[in-house]
Amino acid sequence: MSKGARSREANAEKQKLKHEREVQEAKMRKVRKITAIVTTAVILLLVIVTVVGTLIYNSYMDKGEYLREEIAASSVNIDVDGAMMNYFFNDTYNTFVQYYGSYVEYYGLSSTTSLKKQEITEGQTWFEYFMSGAQTTVTNVLMLNESAAANGVSLTADEIAAMKSRCERIDASLYGRGVNSEDIYNAKILEALAYKYQSMKWDEFTPSTSEIQKYYNENKYDFQTASYMCYNIPWSDDGLTQEEAKKLADELAAAKTMDEYKAIVKREILADTPDVSEEDLNTALENLNYEGATYSEGNEIYDWAFGEAKLYDTKIFTRDEYSMYSVFMLTAEPVTDESETVDVRHILFTADAYGSAAKALKKAEEVLAAFNAGDKSEESFALLALEWSEDSGSYYDGGLYTNVAEGEMVTEFNDWCFDSARKTGDVEIIETSYGYHIMYFQGEGLNAWQSEVETTLINEKLDAFTEEESAKYTVEFDTRVLNMIPG
Repeated sequence: MSKGARSREANAEKQKLKHEREVQEAKMRKVRKITAIVTTAVILLLVIVTVVGTLIYNSYMDKGEYLREEIAASSVNIDVDGAMMNYFFNDTYNTFVQYYGSYVEYYGLSSTTSLKKQEITEGQTWFEYFMSGAQTTVTNVLMLNESAAANGVSLTADEIAAMKSRCERIDASLYGRGVNSEDIYNAKILEALAYKYQSMKWDEFTPSTSEIQKYYNENKYDFQTASYMCYNIPWSDDGLTQEEAKKLADELAAAKTMDEYKAIVKREILADTPDVSEEDLNTALENLNYEGATYSEGNEIYDWAFGEAKLYDTKIFTRDEYSMYSVFMLTAEPVTDESETVDVRHILFTADAYGSAAKALKKAEEVLAAFNAGDKSEESFALLALEWSEDSGSYYDGGLYTNVAEGEMVTEFNDWCFDSARKTGDVEIIETSYGYHIMYFQGEGLNAWQSEVETTLINEKLDAFTEEESAKYTVEFDTRVLNMIPG
């Protein structure tokens, strides 16, 4: 083959190879384009699936149907579904946060982290802590509902209507994801009957005046207070010897009046600290006084103060474990609190609930007008409290506070109750730091000591009743469902 022929053949081969490369590159570009399109489509599809899945999940969680389909707690005749249990759980949480306010952070509770991931103590999460409280509440509520039904007690149509009205105004978002107004209503109807029945048992267990007196006579130390002064005289190797301390204790115990007692103590303080300021000296003398001490069984000091001691009697108690003599003088013999109390109902309206103080006052005036347009009875007032009051501690009980002692409530509330002109049936709107209250004066209560004895007797009977009924109406919880509740 000639050189020219070989050259032409080589060129032809090069052209062929170039063409094949171009064809191959064209195919690769097509494949890359198709791959890019498919990849983009897959990514887009995954994004769509993720977004749609998230929306579906959120909708599923927000509707709460998955909880409504499950039974979290049950007694003989009553079931509490997961959504209702979610309400009880969050009500327990909300009560804790409301009570401690800004101090919750000192307990290590964060509002931005799941309760299931926060420990209150080693081995126990905040979720478990609040769920335990909710279980206690539900156990008591269901037991009382079962007992009430067995004894023919139920809510009246008016009470049900009042609860329905209340629940329609509640912000369901405060009670957990998936909880709606109907869930809250179902739970609070159970609570309302439980409180009503418990109040009826309270009335049933209320002792007579003679029973109160009898119990007091048998346990009088438990309802008395005494006052005394106490000065401690230590002995040590580098201070007073035990003999010197005993001599000083004997001298102090020989005092016949409070002034004599304080004069000896003042002398000792000045001898020990000559440059003490007058303010610190007076504070030290004031700190000798212990007023309103209550009896503690088995304590030799209180056995003396509430037993054999008479006014201004003294007694030396040797405390070898502390190398010290304690010298006591009784400054007030044991007495009962004879102060008067009152029974009162109220309906609270707050600025937080209505957006402003003016709007809260307007609503209070509207509710008072509705009361005045009716029969103006205590029962009517109680129904309005059940429907409208924002005082969670009393609205189930018709806004009632019994045996309120002077000074127990905030100033304006107290002053209205203990106004010398106050009479049964008085109704008026007053303002306190809590908001506006429609007040209803029910009447005079027991003396303070009688109230204390009464409460003790009632609680003893309530405890026995609760133990007996709880054995009859047990409540079971499904841990799996409890753990499904968001935390």
